[in-house]
Amino acid sequence: MKLVVPAVYEESYLAAMAPLPISHYYGASTADAGLRANSDLPSIADDALAAYVAKIHAQDQRFFYCLNVACLGNREFTAEGQRWLVERLGWMTEIGCDGVVLSNPYLVAFAKKRFPSLLVAVSSANGIDSVDKVLYFQVQGVDVVYLPEYVNRDFPLLRQLCKRTSVRLVALANTGCMIQCPIRAYHSTITSHARASLELGAYVDYPLLWCTKEKLHDPAQMVKSPLIRPEDLHVYEELGIEEFKLAGREMDRPWNERVIHAYAARRHDGDLNDLILGFDQMEPYGNVTVRIPNRAMDGFIEFFHKKHDCRVGCRDCRYCDDWAANALCFSTDHDTFAARVRHALERFEAGEFRTVSGR
Repeated sequence: MKLVVPAVYEESYLAAMAPLPISHYYGASTADAGLRANSDLPSIADDALAAYVAKIHAQDQRFFYCLNVACLGNREFTAEGQRWLVERLGWMTEIGCDGVVLSNPYLVAFAKKRFPSLLVAVSSANGIDSVDKVLYFQVQGVDVVYLPEYVNRDFPLLRQLCKRTSVRLVALANTGCMIQCPIRAYHSTITSHARASLELGAYVDYPLLWCTKEKLHDPAQMVKSPLIRPEDLHVYEELGIEEFKLAGREMDRPWNERVIHAYAARRHDGDLNDLILGFDQMEPYGNVTVRIPNRAMDGFIEFFHKKHDCRVGCRDCRYCDDWAANALCFSTDHDTFAARVRHALERFEAGEFRTVSGR
């Protein structure tokens, strides 16, 4: 088992991570947009990142640079955009990045042809959820595919992916996304343009607010979320998936260290909220008021591993709902918290907000 983990730009963090089973770190400098608003990410300049990569190599580990913006507004097809791509990918090669994480299929083809020494990982944002989709990128020469979280309980598909493809498959373990989220693609698009939104004076993560409201209204959605618990990694290893990506670039060092150590140890005795991105802090409202004791979820995965197909919807299946009724705990202010989030969402959907400049 190997972990793909966020880069935290502190030298002592690297020293703490050195003994752990890490496949590679991932991150980016402040210069580039990605699938997170830059205002939410730790800041590091290009020169400092180059030194950070050198320290990673000194302890015999690897670094992948995130250029996984889903949309560049077609700038990549302009002369200026082409020059920028050559310069940026060339810089990654010069500072020793082992690979680059990409979402844009054209950038994948471009990187493989112009910079063959860079390993290419396709982002989970691409939603690669079939054998044919993996094979498309395999033909392009891609080295790694980060699978989307929503395939984590589709075991027939995972078996076929492992059997019929030869690229390295990485499962996304700790995001609290809703199962088969209907606005997942939209979320990737608006975060790709977050920098432009911030320059205009406002950036609203509407999909995150919407899905939090849904989980608070129907807490069983948190149990339905297709995450992978540390205790369940072996289920995927038995299929042939040996690498697991841990999300958390926007989180602080203590949060990331807790998550990485839990997955490396294959065990966590606190709340599952402690490990899952989107299950805890909801700015500016505070911690989500639905808690999931991790040990209460022991054995939960077996139902999906053996027989169930969630792609056709819940229908009359009550498995997750029944499990949630026994496992979940609620803070005393749950109803108040849920009402605040719901009210904020209603204001956004009614257009009752403005940018800082009033436009």
